[in-house]
Amino acid sequence: MNNKRNMKRVFWVAAAAALLSLATAANGGSDPASVSITATVDSFAEWADGSPTIGAADWDGHITTVSQPRTATEALTLYTNVNITVTPTAGTNSGILTKSTDTLTTSYKITGDVGTPDSTWKAAGTGSGQFFNTSNTYSVTYTSGDGSYDVNLLVQAVSPANEAPESGDYTCGTTLTASW
Repeated sequence: MNNKRNMKRVFWVAAAAALLSLATAANGGSDPASVSITATVDSFAEWADGSPTIGAADWDGHITTVSQPRTATEALTLYTNVNITVTPTAGTNSGILTKSTDTLTTSYKITGDVGTPDSTWKAAGTGSGQFFNTSNTYSVTYTSGDGSYDVNLLVQAVSPANEAPESGDYTCGTTLTASW
């Protein structure tokens, strides 16, 4: 009789265990999976505005006399996560403000978050000490946590000393290349 009783107990314990496991399965459960995620950021530098413009309204005034200097500033933002070098190169009209055959004396400066900002104007040209000379470069040093840098391009136009320049718009271009 003890055998029968033990058998009944074993049966009921097994049945209860089976019902509990079915109830757990029916009610759901959990099986966590830990996912490891990696994203890669390459070294890069890019200008916030890839095609900035200095228009007639950006100058501190119009030229109205001989030997008159006028200036304009284009505040540029450079995003970078690496140390870079900014190199200016001449664009349209060799970087000299020109209308037909007339020119204005054109000079440049770079200021802002560069290693050695210009303190004096550099003439548009490729000669020694001139703005477009290949040795004229500007460094921007990346600082961890700061990936945005101000680079200001200043332009000066001066009318000729001995004659009135032709009226109208004078144009030129320059390219600032950030490389690493």
